Amino acid sequence: MCMQLKPKQPFESLPTYPTDSEVTVVDLAKDGMPCIPVLGHTHYSRRGDGTDPHVHPGMIEILYCRRGEELSFDCSGKIVPFRVGDVFVAQPETPHFLRKYPKSLSMCWLWFRIPRADTPVAGLTVSETRWQVSRLRELPARFSGGTVIGRAFRRLWQIYDTVHERTPRRLLLREAVLHLLMLLIDSPNANRPEQDDDVLESLMAEMRANPAHDWTIDDMARKVAMSAPKLNLLFKRKTGIPPHAFLVSCRMAAAKERLAQAGARVTDVALQLGFPSSQHFATQFKRETGMTPSDWRMSQQKSKKETKA
Repeated sequence: MCMQLKPKQPFESLPTYPTDSEVTVVDLAKDGMPCIPVLGHTHYSRRGDGTDPHVHPGMIEILYCRRGEELSFDCSGKIVPFRVGDVFVAQPETPHFLRKYPKSLSMCWLWFRIPRADTPVAGLTVSETRWQVSRLRELPARFSGGTVIGRAFRRLWQIYDTVHERTPRRLLLREAVLHLLMLLIDSPNANRPEQDDDVLESLMAEMRANPAHDWTIDDMARKVAMSAPKLNLLFKRKTGIPPHAFLVSCRMAAAKERLAQAGARVTDVALQLGFPSSQHFATQFKRETGMTPSDWRMSQQKSKKETKA
């Protein structure tokens, strides 16, 4: 078996584990896999407190629950259940923490280091690496991995513990890591377009209802418990435009309703809907309609008079 390690470089941002826990952590960089700086497994014989809120800059953390009572992660303020057979995924910018360590909890986990642009990993080509990273970035916060993910983690640890000759060890570890990552990417439970669509519809409805709110991409991503890159990608797939452009269109629709009301001042409408100035609002409005707010209002008033006549 591999020895228990006290987390050191590059594990400085590991959460603090209970002192009575069994935690085994290894670094696969020395085995030619710098994309996996952390591979771990844990087993807690007693109940313990959870971790503090934390993030892993530049890393995707993936955990698999092998055994234990039902527990939950807090992921950007949203409760994510974590049961036996479940996979939990924390993207680099997503704050998260485990609320408690129940007795007999057993997990396998790893960190995937996101490579710099055009840097291949694990023997893949640049294009293959880019595809793999994009798919890992799209994984939901939680999905059922079943026993297949557990077997893949177990095989990876078996190779680490039993194969010591350098050449086959590196080759087998690389193959096992790639196999595990592909199982995660291709898991039927990890690809849930219907659920993603429902989440987007809910978010879009809220944006339409509250266009004046100071929506930021990070706030929106936290609200739907997914990474900002994934939200941006799904938004473009559904609407053809990124979230910010959709927000502007919501504000324009609300602006037209308000400008159509008698006595509404352009400056008031601009500030009420979150635009920094009336000039900025007028620029956006003209880009959208081809007219200034004042000209658009006059055209609407003229159209109404002609209709009545």
